[in-house]
Amino acid sequence: MLAPTTTVQKWGLNSYLGRVNYRFMDRYLFTLTGRIDGSSRFGLNNKYGFFPSGAFAWRVSDELFLKNSKAISDLKFRLSYGLTGNDGIGLYNSLPSYVTSRSVFGDTEVVTTQAATIGNPDLRWEKTAQFDAGFDLGLLNNRIQVTADYYVKTTTDLLLGIDLPATTGFTTVIRNIGSLQNKGVELGISSVNIDGKFKWTTSGNISANRNKVTRLADADQYLVTDPGTSMQTIVKVGEPIGSFYGRVFDGVWQTTDAVKAAGALAQTGDIGGAPRFKDVNGDGVFNNATDRTIIGNGLPKFIYGLTNTFSYKGLDLSVFFQGVQGNQIFNYTRSVTEIDPGATALQSFIDDHWQTEKPSNNRPSARQWNFTNSSYLIESGSFLRLKNVSLGYRLPLKTKVIRSARVYVSGQNLLTFSKYTGYDPEVNSNFTSNTTYGIDNYAYPPSRTFTIGGTITF
Repeated sequence: MLAPTTTVQKWGLNSYLGRVNYRFMDRYLFTLTGRIDGSSRFGLNNKYGFFPSGAFAWRVSDELFLKNSKAISDLKFRLSYGLTGNDGIGLYNSLPSYVTSRSVFGDTEVVTTQAATIGNPDLRWEKTAQFDAGFDLGLLNNRIQVTADYYVKTTTDLLLGIDLPATTGFTTVIRNIGSLQNKGVELGISSVNIDGKFKWTTSGNISANRNKVTRLADADQYLVTDPGTSMQTIVKVGEPIGSFYGRVFDGVWQTTDAVKAAGALAQTGDIGGAPRFKDVNGDGVFNNATDRTIIGNGLPKFIYGLTNTFSYKGLDLSVFFQGVQGNQIFNYTRSVTEIDPGATALQSFIDDHWQTEKPSNNRPSARQWNFTNSSYLIESGSFLRLKNVSLGYRLPLKTKVIRSARVYVSGQNLLTFSKYTGYDPEVNSNFTSNTTYGIDNYAYPPSRTFTIGGTITF
């Protein structure tokens, strides 16, 4: 007897939107917006949310005291505040679900139904209130343009999956459990450096963000386990969301005598060449469960990009760099290439691992040591990448039918400068989680590609 199954899914989103714009003297601009969104993903009594917003802009460059300025060609200040909603939790998470299985009663096999997930009828919209203050500035007839913003985003009713005691019969449930704050600045600058037969323009941007959990519903912290790697992240008041939580790698035991002398600071079974972990709480005993702390975070401190474009007669060249700074990556791939004795190890591990005749304090001996949830597999995720280079030529071809024609060659992902030992520092294997960032679980790196093509405009 086969159990019935289905892959049919259904969900809906219903929205109402209203907006009022008002302009006074072409210098003072006002916008008021109100929207009501309803999502089938939430509990029966909380499907709808109200999200208002307002914005004000002042075009200062049109004021009499700046209208004839030779240096400042454009200046506008902006203020805005509003609410937005998030329903990105997947389908049916507010409802209990059931699965079928087989069981034998007496001599008869029967199909049974049992609860698989627990429902949450009170599940509601996650809301983000954002304040933004910024300005747009143009200098020297807009040859230099600057855009800058400062923002504060406060997210309440966080939608997070939390662990449940196994005695409940379930392992996790999604709840609205707290609030989160993001503060940051964004800066963009573009310039015309040379403007003649030979033209050179530059545009760049940089964004810095600081993230902090400000409140949780029932406790001051929650642990979240990544199902693919068993790596734990912690959601803790006062700390960035998605911080890696685990043991601190503290070198390698050089001799078995040193292990014996350490007593309770070593683990059962440790010998010379075994990894050593830090006694975090300082009680003189290393405990796998309690001697844990925050060991990194997958969120970058800032990201940036820079594009330079050159043109001369029919030729044009564009070069784009992108970069990320200040984040960490949990390189789970190394758990096989260094720790699993049944796998083929990387040459770097073969050369550098601890051996009796060649001690090392950075890499343990080639045995199957337990590095789950430890800083040994945490690496810097900072990188600078030559993302795209494009070279083109505008053909001197113009007829009554063809207005312009261009041929080009371009390359993507050409060079990456990084200390990360994995395949690609721009990685996050668990892309469906709100609390897990920067985990490399055998993620496939982006391809280096080259393209040759052409365009014709009629």
